[in-house]
Amino acid sequence: MDFEPTKGKEIGKYRLALILSSRDYNNTTGLVICCPISTSIRGGITEVKLNNLDEPSVVAASIIQTLSWKERKVKFIVEAELNVMDNVLFRIIPLIGADELF
Repeated sequence: MDFEPTKGKEIGKYRLALILSSRDYNNTTGLVICCPISTSIRGGITEVKLNNLDEPSVVAASIIQTLSWKERKVKFIVEAELNVMDNVLFRIIPLIGADELF
């Protein structure tokens, strides 16, 4: 997915991303809700480690973006490991102040 243009500390360039939104949402709106994947592993509390890619990588769960999948050159690479989506969501919940709901 193409994350350009960027501003400030946003992650840019063409990179892998974890799609959080449902296929129905994506097809209906033409958008995807996603988190970029990075090979720059800093050990932050919002990083979720991935083990099924060619290079050591993490999902940057603190960077949630809604982007046009048609204009951003989205293509399927690999399905996320079983627990990755849960781990990403568990990191997002406190960021958006929803931890009191669970």
